[in-house]
Amino acid sequence: MHLHELTFAALGPFRDEQHIDFRELTAGGLFLLDGPTGAGKSTIIDALVFALYGQVAGGNSSKHRLVSDHRDRNAEPFVELVFETGRGIFRVRRTPEFERPKKRGEGTVTQQASVKLWKATSPDGLDGDPLSTRAGEADAEILEAIGLTREQFVKTVVLPQGEFARFLESKSDERRDILQRIFGTEHYEQVQEDLRRRRVAARQECDRADQQVRFATESFVDGVGLDDDGARAVSDLTEVAITATARERDEADAVLLARIVDIHTGLETQHQACELRHAEVEATRHEAANHLHELEQHRERRDRLRAARAAKDQLEAERSEQEERERRLDAGRRAARCESSIHALDDVRGRLDTAQRRVEDLRATVELPGIDVATARHQDVSRTHRELRDIVIGLEDVLEVEARLPDRRDQLTTLQRDRTKLAANLETIESRCTALPAEIASVETELDAARKTAASLDSLRHERTGIHELLSVHDALVAARHQHESAETAHQDALRRLAEASELESDLRRRYLAGIAAEIADELVDGEPCRVCGATEHPAPATRAAGDVTREQVESAEQARKEREHERDARQQDVTRASTRVAELEGRLDGHTDDELRRRLSETDAAIDAAETAQQRVGELGENLDRHRQELDDLTEERRQAAADIAGVDAQITALSEAIDRDEARVASERAGFSTIAARVADLERRAHAAEQLASALADVERHADEHTRREREVDEVITAAGFPTEDDARSALLPAAELDDLETAVQDWSRRMHEVDGRLAAPDLVGVDPDAHIDVTAARTELDRRDGEFEELQRAMATSDQRLERSHRARAKIVDALLRRRQRYAESEALIRVAGLVNADSPDNALRMPLATYVLQRVFDGVVDAANERLVEMSSGRYALESHEGKQAGSRRTGLGLRVVDAHTGHARGTDTLSGGETFYVSLALALGLADVVTAQAGGLRMGTLFIDEGFGSLDPDTLDNVMGVLADLRSGGRSVGVVSHVEELKTRIPERIEVRRPSASGPSTLHVIA
Repeated sequence: MHLHELTFAALGPFRDEQHIDFRELTAGGLFLLDGPTGAGKSTIIDALVFALYGQVAGGNSSKHRLVSDHRDRNAEPFVELVFETGRGIFRVRRTPEFERPKKRGEGTVTQQASVKLWKATSPDGLDGDPLSTRAGEADAEILEAIGLTREQFVKTVVLPQGEFARFLESKSDERRDILQRIFGTEHYEQVQEDLRRRRVAARQECDRADQQVRFATESFVDGVGLDDDGARAVSDLTEVAITATARERDEADAVLLARIVDIHTGLETQHQACELRHAEVEATRHEAANHLHELEQHRERRDRLRAARAAKDQLEAERSEQEERERRLDAGRRAARCESSIHALDDVRGRLDTAQRRVEDLRATVELPGIDVATARHQDVSRTHRELRDIVIGLEDVLEVEARLPDRRDQLTTLQRDRTKLAANLETIESRCTALPAEIASVETELDAARKTAASLDSLRHERTGIHELLSVHDALVAARHQHESAETAHQDALRRLAEASELESDLRRRYLAGIAAEIADELVDGEPCRVCGATEHPAPATRAAGDVTREQVESAEQARKEREHERDARQQDVTRASTRVAELEGRLDGHTDDELRRRLSETDAAIDAAETAQQRVGELGENLDRHRQELDDLTEERRQAAADIAGVDAQITALSEAIDRDEARVASERAGFSTIAARVADLERRAHAAEQLASALADVERHADEHTRREREVDEVITAAGFPTEDDARSALLPAAELDDLETAVQDWSRRMHEVDGRLAAPDLVGVDPDAHIDVTAARTELDRRDGEFEELQRAMATSDQRLERSHRARAKIVDALLRRRQRYAESEALIRVAGLVNADSPDNALRMPLATYVLQRVFDGVVDAANERLVEMSSGRYALESHEGKQAGSRRTGLGLRVVDAHTGHARGTDTLSGGETFYVSLALALGLADVVTAQAGGLRMGTLFIDEGFGSLDPDTLDNVMGVLADLRSGGRSVGVVSHVEELKTRIPERIEVRRPSASGPSTLHVIA
């Protein structure tokens, strides 16, 4: 892959559009990306990776950091890249997610990320065919064109700060994850996991098959009811069959089945003997049951005869009572035929007495004009009643006029009050019409003032936004200063710890050299030459003094000192970054203090509140002005209507007063000495009602007297026909209906019972029965109960035997089926379990104890190490070489993918974490280049035309820097262009082609300049 052009804007510290032509820059094969810390060198690499993959280069960085804080709010951040692969020339343009101002109103809205991809026809990328504008589709096209994922790309083309050093120093588990992501070997672990799951499932199936055999034999033991010894024997044979090896399985199954068959045969023999005994007992039980039945029938006939004779004697004793009941029943029935006539006579006598008493009461209280009430007849009283009713009817019209007079007087009073209110309302309307013009003029003046104040709202809001941004910068500056102080403190602590570690190392090294003779003496062996003098005899070897130091202690102190150096360098970088951040924020703040900004913010907020209030008042005052004007128009119309209403009410008052005077004169003429017409009518109605009641009572007396005479003749006729001498005899024979029914029921019941007893005594089956005979049923029942108990016991034994035999049949079949299924399940699972153990390295068959995925990655990693050593030998002047090992690394859960560095000066291999800062850089660089070679080789020999190396050269001494630059020159001669990202001054003299990144001011945006 070759890069042609990169263009971007509003990214990171860059505000304006920047352009890089890689065709000119890479013509010499090596170029420098130069600039101070924080100026934006890494942003260029992030822009390149973002253009291809939509993500930044650093694994710990967020793509949201791409959007520049310096950009204009309306400017769109973007990156555009033209690149070429074996599939052609492509141009891609991406924009990250960013905030832009709303098109309407205030505030911002999130603009989503976008991508556009073209396939160009020339390296300038200006023409070509569009391929995609969708993120997923464009990503797939670019991945197919490049042939590398982002993870592979940043390990082979763009090497960000610290990424390859992290790979060098990582544990084997972390290194496995990195290599797996790069080389895509996840499917090997998926195979492992799939086989592991299938093995678990197979073992579970085998365990279930074993359990089914146990369940089947346990069901057999429970079903046939074996004793403890028999059950234990079957259980032991079952466990022998389950735990038997594949070679022993057939024999163990046969022994178990033979034992089951023997038990079943014994059950069949027991069942046959039980059936024979059951038939014998059933015959004797039947004979005893027949004998008991005959005795019970004979006893039942004797008891019936005794009961019938006793009932006959009882009924004969009740005969005289029966005859008395029959006599009373006959008299009651005859009296019942006279009862209605007697009751009718009693009723009319009562009504006649009541009517006579009512007439006497009314004659004593009623007064009627023109007649004597004490002797008046029915016709006279009726005529007087009609005359009184005629006078009342003649007064109804005048009564209605009198009743309406109060309401009409109230109506006149209401009209007079309404007239007073209308006059007051007219006066109020005229007063309001006079005051409104002055109020309208006042509202118009206030409206003009509010419009002027509201016009300044937009400028005030813009000013407040600027003050908030400066306050955010001030808060960030305070935090940055605290961070700088913390970094300075940590740096001083690191310097102090480094001094202590260096002093300890010097002391231990001095003491070690002083006691080295004793160390050599420890290695002496009798008969072998001394390394110093060559003698084979050692009469007085040196001995260790108290406090001697070993080589391991010196090496440990040296390692501790190197770790302190690493710590010091890291803390120094923290101080540099913190200082840069403080300077940038101070420049953006431009001398403004927190108090000044907050005072300005308070004043601006107050002015905005006043302007917003004025803006609200504009609408309110406008509506108020409209209401005032409309009110004036409405009041003018109301004044005219009020005058018309007063004239109408005056006319109504005059007409109503005249009508009331006429009606009052008519009522006075008809009172006839009463206070009101209503009082006269009430008196007339009272007299008419009394006359009506007296006339009615006189009519009732005449009617009831006639009916009484008729009822007396009717009673005399009825009692004579019923056979009673007098009315009193008939009345004494009367009985209530319920008592008469009870007598009739008692008579009939005695007759019925007598008939039934006679019938029972005449029954044919009682002929010849001795009522005094003794019959012993108890002995026969006892014998039958004994036979029943024996029979029921045999029934239960038969049922138990049937059930045990049936359960034995079913359980034996289940045992045979379970053994067959178990044998089939084991045959299917054994090969799978063995393969899963080999692949997952958890069985003795895997001699390496290495899972499949780790084995594949180990072979790939060996190739990476071999490729890295080709360059590491040159970079380290032959001192260092990398060595992979398959053993378990400290702090790792699994074996394989271990890494050591072999030091040719000492001949020992040691951990990569013992390297110094500069050694770590070039060893990591060699490893990264080896990784790039293997990745491109596995990608079908893909050739990557450009390689970026981000930082690390400042930790190299001049000789090592020469060696590293020589290796990079070899890369250049192999057809690659190498971009070195660094701010080391010496590299500027070694590499003339470069991209210079500069920031003119501490708080301003960055720019770049290409020198090629």
